[in-house]
Amino acid sequence: MLTVTFIRHGQSTDNVRHVWAGWADAPLSQRGSLTEALGAYFSQTLFTKIYASPLKRAATTAAFILAAQPAPQPPRDFTIESVKEQNFGVAEGKPWCFPDNRIFKSLSEYISEGKYPTPRPGECFTDGESDEDLAARAMRAVDEVIMPHVRSAVRAGHTEHIALVSHGICIGALICALLKRDSSNVTPTREYTGMQNTAWARVVIKMQDVADGTPIDLTDEGTHPLIVTVMDFGRADHLGKLVRPPKLNAGGTGKIAYDPKQRDIRAFFSGAVKTVATKHCESDSRDGIDGETKN
Repeated sequence: MLTVTFIRHGQSTDNVRHVWAGWADAPLSQRGSLTEALGAYFSQTLFTKIYASPLKRAATTAAFILAAQPAPQPPRDFTIESVKEQNFGVAEGKPWCFPDNRIFKSLSEYISEGKYPTPRPGECFTDGESDEDLAARAMRAVDEVIMPHVRSAVRAGHTEHIALVSHGICIGALICALLKRDSSNVTPTREYTGMQNTAWARVVIKMQDVADGTPIDLTDEGTHPLIVTVMDFGRADHLGKLVRPPKLNAGGTGKIAYDPKQRDIRAFFSGAVKTVATKHCESDSRDGIDGETKN
């Protein structure tokens, strides 16, 4: 059996700016330093390996999680290109907006006016990835990254648990790609979008007719029908004792890149028991850890 914990990166400086942030490589914001709380939360969860998108906001988040793991820690060569966020092409770094539903305009017409709304089904930004492109990439990531762990766990007759630190839209595509491998051929009944920064999801993958704890002989290409179960989605337990004070509402701190030597941000959080209020949005570029969103 394999357990996969998908983790969305901490808040980036682009998240605060409300711009399209796919392959643009913005660092974590000062509020992104809350990934320390994330690392502490998972410190007793023993990961076989931690994978991450190579983009700074994800790789830095993964580094915090890795640093908090007990010895012996998982291997450190963890960045993989296939779990980067969707590429938004010419819209990268541009402010996002909603399309005007009163009239129909093509995406190219909006772009000619200097506007970058959410693409309609079948559209994508110039030089960017369509939803279909991302879905295909997610399927490749499942084959190249996740399935080898499924096979090794079955061959050894034990449970493995990997973490994969990625991005909001890509995580949804990865979960859907896994569900398409389910032997029951169940079509996802929901869209797996809307996780706030540093929230996580968990999927359990088993091979049908293979008992837990029973090793079987399996080739590197071999497989049995899979049983894929989404156990959790959008969990953010680690934020339960972190409270954002009123003075952060101005948003200035979130626009500053995270400096691990500067700990002033921690003084704003007292350990009270209120939960950070959040909103859920569709795009990775839109939702922040503290509800600074538009939807």
